[in-house]
Amino acid sequence: MSRKQKAKNWTPVGTFPAGTAVAAELAPHDSARIAQLIANGNFAFAVDLAKQVHRRCGSRSSEMLLVDAYAARIASLADRGLERDAQALFDLVSQRHPAYRERLQAGAFLKLDDLDTRLRLLADPGLPAETRAAIEKYVRTRVSDLTALAACRTLPADHPLRVGACVLAAAFEAVTSGPVDEAVLSLPEISRQSPLAPWKILLRAIAAFYRRDDALCERLLAAIDSDAAAGRLVKPLRVLLGQAMPLNPAGLSLVEQCGGSLEGLRASLEKLDLALEKKSQLKVGPEIRSALEACLTCFPALFEKLKQHISVRAFLADLPTEAISSATGVVLREAHFWRLLARAFEERRQNPMEIPMALSLWEEFRKHAVRARIISEKGPEIAALYVHMADVLRQLPEDDFDAVVRTFASRFKGHTDYYRGQPPEIRALQPLPGSQDLYFLDAYELLERACDADPCQEYFRRWLEEGRRLNAKQAEYVATRWRVKFQRDAAPLLYLMEAAEKTNALQRAFKWMKEAERVDGLNPDVRRARLRLLVSMAIRHLQKRKPNLAQPELRAIEELPQAQQGDRPAFVAALRWVWFTLCGAHQDAAAAQSEVERLLDSAVAARIVLTGVSQACKLKLETPRASKDVASRLAVAVGRACVLGEDMGVPFVIPHELSESLMHELASGTAADPCSLAALGETALRMRHLPLAYAVSAAGLAASATGQAGFLFLRARALPPWEDERQETCVSAAAELARRYRNLDLLKRIGEWREEELAWFGPPDGSAVAMTIEQVDGVLRRELKERQYPTSEADSDEGECDCPVCRAGHGRPPGIPKELSDMVEQFGPEMVARAMAEMLFEDTPNPKKKRSRTFGAGEMPF
Repeated sequence: MSRKQKAKNWTPVGTFPAGTAVAAELAPHDSARIAQLIANGNFAFAVDLAKQVHRRCGSRSSEMLLVDAYAARIASLADRGLERDAQALFDLVSQRHPAYRERLQAGAFLKLDDLDTRLRLLADPGLPAETRAAIEKYVRTRVSDLTALAACRTLPADHPLRVGACVLAAAFEAVTSGPVDEAVLSLPEISRQSPLAPWKILLRAIAAFYRRDDALCERLLAAIDSDAAAGRLVKPLRVLLGQAMPLNPAGLSLVEQCGGSLEGLRASLEKLDLALEKKSQLKVGPEIRSALEACLTCFPALFEKLKQHISVRAFLADLPTEAISSATGVVLREAHFWRLLARAFEERRQNPMEIPMALSLWEEFRKHAVRARIISEKGPEIAALYVHMADVLRQLPEDDFDAVVRTFASRFKGHTDYYRGQPPEIRALQPLPGSQDLYFLDAYELLERACDADPCQEYFRRWLEEGRRLNAKQAEYVATRWRVKFQRDAAPLLYLMEAAEKTNALQRAFKWMKEAERVDGLNPDVRRARLRLLVSMAIRHLQKRKPNLAQPELRAIEELPQAQQGDRPAFVAALRWVWFTLCGAHQDAAAAQSEVERLLDSAVAARIVLTGVSQACKLKLETPRASKDVASRLAVAVGRACVLGEDMGVPFVIPHELSESLMHELASGTAADPCSLAALGETALRMRHLPLAYAVSAAGLAASATGQAGFLFLRARALPPWEDERQETCVSAAAELARRYRNLDLLKRIGEWREEELAWFGPPDGSAVAMTIEQVDGVLRRELKERQYPTSEADSDEGECDCPVCRAGHGRPPGIPKELSDMVEQFGPEMVARAMAEMLFEDTPNPKKKRSRTFGAGEMPF
C-alpha cells in the first residue's frame, strides 16, 4: 500500500500539535462547529470535539459547552428508546461535572425514567421554547399511560396536559364500555396542537369501529402520526377491520380480546340458532359445543353468559333439558340467568300460569342482583323492577286472576331444580321449603315496595290507583303516605278531600281542601273544589230544613269569584230561592225565581235548574211551567241547563213532556252549541232515554267536525243492545279520533267504559282495537246518514228499548224494567217478590272479590 493510501489519524478541527501553547479562551468557531454537529445529528462527534476543546481550553465556557454536547447526546439516546444507556451516561456526566448537574438536567430532561421529574420543567414559564418542544414531543411519542399523566403531581391541576389526560382516560372508559354520544368524544379541552391530539383521534376511531363505520374508522386511523404513542394501536385496529398486518405478541393479544375471531364465533352462533329454530336435537348438541369452544378461544369472559343464553334459548325451543345440559355443562344460575329466564316466560306466555312464574323468576333475579351488588336494596333500579313486576301481573285477565293466583300459590314449591349443582354462594339464596314469600302476586304490595325504595309522585299515583281498586281504606292509607312524603303535592290532598266528600264528611273534606289551597292555591282542581264543597254543605243544611245553618255557606258562595263565572250565578240564585222558600219569604223567593229565568234567558232552562236544585235539597217545590214562546230554542235551553248541572256537580233531569219536542227540534237540524249538546246527551243517557241520546249524537255529528269523537262515543252508548257490532265500531272510531286530536280525557272515558261494559262479552275483535284513517272516515259517513234511531227488524223482546218513552209505549210502568215486568206476568207478583228477597238478603259471595294484599305459604286469600 502506498503512503498516500495509508489511513491517517483523524484530527479534530481546532486542535494543535503537541508542544503548541494552549489557548485560555474558547474560540468562537469551536462553539459554532459543535452546534452544527448537534444540529446535523452527529452527537458522538460533537461530544468528541467538545472534549478536545475542553482539554485545550480548560475554562468554564469550554466545560459548559461539553455539558451541552453531553445533554444533546443523552436526549438522542432517549429518543431512540435507549433509556438505560441514556440514564447511565447521565449519571456518569453528573459525577464528572457536578457543578453543571442542573444544566445537564435541563438539556437531557432529567432522569429519563421519571415522568414526574421530566414534566416538572413544563411548570416553569421561563423554560426555553426548544426544551418545551422536546418535552412535548416526548409526551406525544413516548407516554402511553394516560392515568399516570393525569396523576402527575409536578404539574398544576389545571395544566392542559393533566386536564386533557383526565378527560381522555374517562372517554376511553366510556367508549370501550358501550355506546357513547358525540358530545363525549368532542373533548374541547384538547387542541390540535396538543401532544395528546393523536389520542383524541384514536378515541373517535374506536367509536367508529364499534358503530361498524369502517370507512370513518380508516380515515381517522390514517390521520394518526406513525411515531405517536397512540399510533401503536393503529395496526391492531386495522386488523380488527379485516386488514392483514403483522402484529407483535401484545397486538395479537389485544386483537383476540377485542374480538379478533368474531366472524368465526358469529358463524357458529348462526348455525346454532338455525338448529334451535328447527328443533333438531341431533344438531343442537354439536353446534352448542362448537359455539362454546369459539367463545372460549376469543371471548373467555363471556363464556358463562353464553351458556346461560343458550340454555334459555333452548328452553324457548322446548328442547329436552338433559340434552342441552350435556352439551353446555353446568350453567351458572346467577342474576343474569334469572333475568333471561324471566324475560323468556314473559315472552312465551302460552298459558296464564306462566305470568306468576315469570314474577317468581324476577324475585330470584332481585335476590341475586342484590347479592352481587348489581342493584341496591333501595334505589331507582329496584323500584323500577317492582313496578315492572306490577305491570306483568296486570297482564293476567281480570276474570281468571283469582283462580290463577290460587292455583299457583298452592302448587309453587320454589326453584329447587335450578339450584342443584350450583356454588355455595348461590345455593345460600335458595329459600327453605314453605318459606317462599309470594308478595309478587299482589300489585298493591309491589307498588308499596317501589314507593319505599324510590319515593316519587308517579309511583305513588299508581299505588293510589291500585288501592282504589281494593277498598277506600287502603286508598286513604296510600294518600296519607303520599301526603307525608311530598308535602308540596296537592294530588293526595284532593283525593282525601273527595273520599271524605263521598262519605258525606263535608267538614273533613273542607279541611283537606283548605290544606290543598295552602299547598297549591292556583291549581284549577283546588279552586273548583271550594265552590263544590260549599255547595254540598249548603245543600246538606237545606236538606235538613236548617236554613240558618246554610246562611254562612250561601254567603261564602256568593263572595267567591268563581261563582260569578258563566251561568253559575243562576245556580246560586236557585239555592237562594230554596232558602227563601224555607224561611217563608215568598216575595223574595219569587224574586229569586225571576232572577234565575233572567240570568238563563229561558223559562225552560230556569224550570230545569229550579227543579234540579229543589230535588237535590230533597224538597218538592212548585216550579213554573215553560212558556211556549221559547219552544223554538228548546235544545239550546235544555242543553244550557244540563251544562250548568254538570259544572256544579248536581245532575239535572229533563222533563218527559219535553222529550218529543227535543227530538223533533234536533231532527230538524236546529243549530246548538256542541258543549250544550254533549251535556244534553250525557243527561239523556243517565236517564236511559236512548232515542233522545241518539238524536243528540246525530245533531252533534252534523254540527261540529272537531267534536265528532265525543258524539261517536255518545252514539255507541245510545245504540240498542242488538247493535253490538256497530257499537264496537263506533267506539273504536271514537278512540282513533281522540288519539288524533290528543283528547286524553275522552280516551280515558272510553277505556273505563270498555272495562265496565264490554268486559261481560269478552275482548273485542280486531276492528274494535285499531282502525285506519280510511276506516274512521267510512264510519263517520255511515253514521252521518243514520239519523233515525234503529228499531228491531223482528218483533222480539230483545228488540224492545228500555227507555222511559218506549216503556210507556209498550204499556209498562216507567220505573219497572221489561224483564221484571215479564217475570211478574209469567210467575206472579208474590213469587217474584219472594225470589227477589232471597237474592237481596241471602249471604251470597260477591262475584267481584277484592284482592288480598298478602299470601302466605299455607294460607289462601280466597
